[in-house]
Formats: sequence, structure tokens, C-alpha cells
Amino acid sequence: MIQTLGGIQIALVIALALPATAQVETHDTPPSPADQYQALLGAFQEVSQIHFKPTTTEEERKQSVARADESTVEMLALVEKHPREAFALEALTQVVTQEYWLNAHTSHPGWGRESPQARAITLLLRDHLQSDQLVETCKRVNFGFRPECETFLRTVLAGSPHRDVRGAACLRLAQFLAGRVEKLALLEDQPAMARRYEGLFGIDYLESLRRRDPTRLMGEAELFYEKAINEYGEVMLPYNETVGEVAGTDLFEIRHLTVGKTAPELEGTDQEGRTLRLSDYRGKVVLLYFWSEF
Repeated sequence: MIQTLGGIQIALVIALALPATAQVETHDTPPSPADQYQALLGAFQEVSQIHFKPTTTEEERKQSVARADESTVEMLALVEKHPREAFALEALTQVVTQEYWLNAHTSHPGWGRESPQARAITLLLRDHLQSDQLVETCKRVNFGFRPECETFLRTVLAGSPHRDVRGAACLRLAQFLAGRVEKLALLEDQPAMARRYEGLFGIDYLESLRRRDPTRLMGEAELFYEKAINEYGEVMLPYNETVGEVAGTDLFEIRHLTVGKTAPELEGTDQEGRTLRLSDYRGKVVLLYFWSEF
């Protein structure tokens, strides 16, 4: 009996001597909010890759859309629960991106007034307007179509304390406004796409845009391009570009390369060494074929 009692006593001493970490290893530790974000981000990235594989079936694509929907909603809910976490700005930007991806590349029906993208933009303006990390966010928002996207870019341009962020917002606002005019023109000739946009963004919003003069809308875009060039031209963007370079290229295309504009002069030499100019063929149908050898 003494030996048994002694054995029990010894066993108790051994158990109490185990370190705290060893005692909790038998239980699953809940993932941190940051880990949860990374898991949701990974799930979306996996889905987006599967969706476009040639071997993916239609049923698998439907499943991928459902998973992307779930990832987007859960990511927004995670930020709403943990708005001060370090990943919050990146996650909200990702929500904006994922809704755009679903709208542009899948058959997702959209969320209507319950748009995660719209809610994410509200949170971005509430919690991150003073951040110096909004350059990439401005770029992602520019790809959208919602009125909230325009509101975001205008608010950042007017209210950010950081010059590089304001420069990015100015450029992306010009691109957003010009892109919206181009999309509206496409909808005129594509009734199926027009119906989809009405379902995604609301028929009232579409009708309000259709009532506006596209020439004046594009003129406003040009004004913001000019502002980007004159006030923020030297601001650097990712990939070693400046705001002025990108804005200048876009503005040239709008003013000289869109349908109905007079083509700029081109001059070159033909195979016989003779000089030729595009203006020499005014009034004729011309095929321009560019090629090069390395």
C-alpha cells in the first residue's frame, strides 16, 4: 500500500511539473485573426485559379463562385470584428477586389444593397483615410463601377494628408470616370450585359448615368487627368511609373485614339525606301500592320 501511495504521489509530482505549454498542446488553439485572414485569402486565390482552368467543369465553376462569395463575406465580417488589426486595410482592399472579380469574371448575381465592396469602402474611409498605404487601394477601387468607388476616390483626393496618395487618387479617379463612360457606351450595344449591370448595381443608378451627357462626363475625366499631370506628375507609382506618365498616355488615347477622333500623323519608310505619311491616305481605308524583328 505504501508503495502504491508513493507511486501515486510520484505521479502527481510528475504531472504538476509539466510545463504549461505541454499541458495545452492536447487542445486545439483557435487561429488568430491574422491567421484567419490569411486562410480566407488563400481560399480565394485557390478558387480564382481553379475557375479559369480549361479542365474545370461548369459545376466546379459554380462551386468556386460560391466559395469566393463565402470568402468575401467572411473576410468583411472578420475586419468588422477586428477593425484595428494590422491586416484590416489590406483585407478591406481585398474585399473590394474580390467583389470586382466576381462581378467581372463569373456569373455571381451580386449582393445589391448588401454589397461587401460598398461596406468595405465605408470602413476604409472611416478608419484608414489618414493612412499612407492607400495607393494600391485607389488602384483596386478604380476597377469598380459602384458610386461608392467614385465617392472613395474623391474623398481620398480631398482629404488624404499624403501627397503620393492624393496623386494616386487623382489619377485613379480620372481613370474611373473615363472607364465608366466607356462601359456605358458598351452597354448600349449589349443588352444582356446591360441587364446584368442593372442587377449588380441597380437600375436607378444606371438610369441616372444614362441621363447624363457622356461628352461632359468624359470632359470631367480629362480635367482630372490634367490635374494629375500638373499637380502630381512626378509622384511615383509601382512598377517605376509616374502619375504624369500614366495620365499623359491615357489622355492622349482619349483625345486622339478613340472612335471618331482624327488619327495622329504617322510617317515612315516603305520597303523601297520611299517616305509615306498616314495623311496621304485620308479618305481611304487603311490597314496599319506593325511588326518588328529582334
